[in-house]
Amino acid sequence: MSNLLFDFDGTIADSLSVIVAITNQLAPEFGYRPTPLAEVDALKGLTPRQLIRYSGIPVLKIPALLRRLRQELRQQSIQIPPCSGMPEVIQQLRQDGHFLAIVTSNTPEVVWAFLATYGLEHCFASVDGGGTLFRKGRLIAQCLERHQLLSTETAYVGDEVRDIAAARSAAVQAVSVTWGFNSRTALVAANPDQLADDPKALRAIADAI
Repeated sequence: MSNLLFDFDGTIADSLSVIVAITNQLAPEFGYRPTPLAEVDALKGLTPRQLIRYSGIPVLKIPALLRRLRQELRQQSIQIPPCSGMPEVIQQLRQDGHFLAIVTSNTPEVVWAFLATYGLEHCFASVDGGGTLFRKGRLIAQCLERHQLLSTETAYVGDEVRDIAAARSAAVQAVSVTWGFNSRTALVAANPDQLADDPKALRAIADAI
């Protein structure tokens, strides 16, 4: 059996529209341009650093913005829908005997509230979260150590180019899903180990690790 560590936003939770709405609401306070919903698809090929340049947010304000974003998400966590097909696949992966955990930039409180809403909390051994946008690799390494998982038997499943980089830094396989934030083209260019266009594909990927 393999170990699958999951990103949360855009991979399990279909939270993009909620995140865009919150960040647009906070734009005047933090001094960056809001993102019209009509422009969201055009931004899916950008990396986080390119997005920062696009929005014009001052880099020094990013930590405070992330804290506010997480606070707002905490209040709306039970309203965020799951990505289509993911609850069923998660339950099947757990029934198949795979080890599942979540490593995310979001806060554990938001994730656990979401999982409880959809009856998925029993499927995951742990949720590691918080920190900056670019420290997922460290969180993955900490998760491996805590649960005594072999990196050669582990994959990190995410929807962004930075998730591929995080998997690489922790020496685990990178599995990219194409239903989240970054476009399929952007993900392919970053060369993940596996690419999933449909949640059902994750079962075969897990069996092959």
